[in-house]
Amino acid sequence: MRLFRQFAWVACALFAMWSAAIVGADHQERARALIAELTGERIATAPPVVAQENAIPVPAPRPYVKLAQNEETIPPEPPASAGPITNETADAVAQRLRMKVPAELMGYFNVYLYVSKAAEGQWAQHMFVFHKDDIGDLVYEKSFPVSTGRERWERYFTSTPVGIFQLDPHRFAERHWSRTWRAPMPWAMFLNYTKRGRLTGIALHSASSHVKELGHRASGGCVRLPHELAQELFERFKREDYGPVPVFRVDSEGSTSRSGEILRTASGKPVMTMGYQVLLFIEDYPGGPTTVAVLS
Repeated sequence: MRLFRQFAWVACALFAMWSAAIVGADHQERARALIAELTGERIATAPPVVAQENAIPVPAPRPYVKLAQNEETIPPEPPASAGPITNETADAVAQRLRMKVPAELMGYFNVYLYVSKAAEGQWAQHMFVFHKDDIGDLVYEKSFPVSTGRERWERYFTSTPVGIFQLDPHRFAERHWSRTWRAPMPWAMFLNYTKRGRLTGIALHSASSHVKELGHRASGGCVRLPHELAQELFERFKREDYGPVPVFRVDSEGSTSRSGEILRTASGKPVMTMGYQVLLFIEDYPGGPTTVAVLS
């Protein structure tokens, strides 16, 4: 009878231990003590966890770029190796603009924007702003870091197109909302660029909450600018640079020329319209020292 009573007490104690896993460690210790009292046996307990002074620290997780809502999280690329912008650099950019933009176009535009979408290099991920003086020379104003497309497959290939572009006078918006990325695009200035018959959603706009990513490939294809400069250019173009501009030719597939080819009448005259006398040139070029031709 005494043995049966002991067995019953042990069973109750084991049930208490099982319950302690849910209730807490304090009740578990009491159950262990009760079994030891009834059986006269010592129940082994786990040693307390003690912090080790020389323990190897767990490394912090790698930082990630936080994109707009519903965008995938992507590890940041290494920073672009942009050097200081000197007068020599500005002169080299102006020379490249002269080399890449057809001479005929230079007579129609007042402001010239050069963007390097290269990932690395002296000019990489920068915009250079020039205006044309009375004798037709390009005068350097300023340069600043930007963010162009990430150049990878996501919802689509997030690439910034290269070539010569005009701004669309009908698509300037102080506050624009991207339905694709569900993100704001303040001070948006869309490119007047169609692709296969459809207007594209590529624009110059404020980096908004992505300011820390300027100087890196980080956008969905647009060119992100520092917020204050996006507003400054937006207001300046609307105030000072509206006038007659040539219409760029559209090919048989419905895509706007990116080489600056002008649409002409049957007699060969340029077809003109009203727009912003601002020309944007984008290329994947890292920049470098000015090339000087030596004549012998």
